[in-house]
Amino acid sequence: MRPSVHITTPIEPREIRIKRLRIPKARQKELVAMMDQAWARLAAEKETPPIDSVQPGKKPERASAAD
Repeated sequence: MRPSVHITTPIEPREIRIKRLRIPKARQKELVAMMDQAWARLAAEKETPPIDSVQPGKKPERASAAD
């Protein structure tokens, strides 16, 4: 049996991901505002920082790597 392969890619900023959807800029702004509200709600509930706090292009550390 062959060993599994783990391919990693850098995390893209959300603006690039939204542009790839090819939607009007006005709708893009609405989506970003909705995402900000959702992240704020989640952060308030869980008291954890949103994923966007990670620098673009860098992967967050795995929990097992922090031990």
